[in-house]
Amino acid sequence: MFRKTKTSGTRDRKPLRRAPITNYYRADKTDSAPSPFRRKQPKTNRRAVLFNIADIILLALIIIGLLYSLILRGDPAIKTDGSEYHSGAVYKSQIAPLFSGFKNSNKLTFDESSVVAAIQAKFPEVRSARVELPFFSEQPVVWLDISPPAFTLINDQSSYLIDTQGIAVAKSADIPTIKNQITVQDQTGFKAKVGQQILSSDGVSLVNTVIAQAKQAKVPIASLSLPPRAQELDLRTTDQPYYVKFYLEGDALNQTGQFLAARHQFAKSGKSPAQYLDVRVPGKIFYK
Repeated sequence: MFRKTKTSGTRDRKPLRRAPITNYYRADKTDSAPSPFRRKQPKTNRRAVLFNIADIILLALIIIGLLYSLILRGDPAIKTDGSEYHSGAVYKSQIAPLFSGFKNSNKLTFDESSVVAAIQAKFPEVRSARVELPFFSEQPVVWLDISPPAFTLINDQSSYLIDTQGIAVAKSADIPTIKNQITVQDQTGFKAKVGQQILSSDGVSLVNTVIAQAKQAKVPIASLSLPPRAQELDLRTTDQPYYVKFYLEGDALNQTGQFLAARHQFAKSGKSPAQYLDVRVPGKIFYK
């Protein structure tokens, strides 16, 4: 029989395994050779940096340009369709100060309605106005629609220019360039002043129609007057003893047609009214 002999304890033990080395150290810190395991820093792309700087500069220029485009110069360009009353330079000298101050010196807070109201207060002959603000320009453009003169009104020993809107736009002495206007005598007792509505636009249209039709028919006008009676225009001729009554708010062509027809009929018959001829009612003629 064989006996199993025991071996020494050192043979039965398994050899110890060492942990793998995971850290590396340079033995010599003065060695400048880079480690093959160190993460390399990416190289700087100079072209990309230059493009980024250019984009920033371009954006800044755009912002500056936009801010600059919002500024309004106090030197507006004036566009007008008439110069009977004033030249463009006169309009500009009075309108330019309206663009001073913060509110009306930039496009964000600009108040067109207040500027238009101020223009019409300074120049009653301006029928309408608008302000154009160009996007790429800081110079505003003011467009003026001018109402032409219609006739001269004599009121309380003063002479006023009446435009086609019926507004007393100025005293005749203040605008001597407008001459040879038909004169209408105001006998209503109303005290006129510059900027005030004297007649309606329909009333002015009737006055102008009566004048034009009379000239075409070669009727010599002696005078035109506004009597104390409301909405009436009286016409006197140099060749007849009577005067003619017109209704200012009535049909101008119808009334002048009735007047010319009656005048012709009276001249043909050899008879004429002793005092007046009334054509204010459509289709009817009264006389005395």
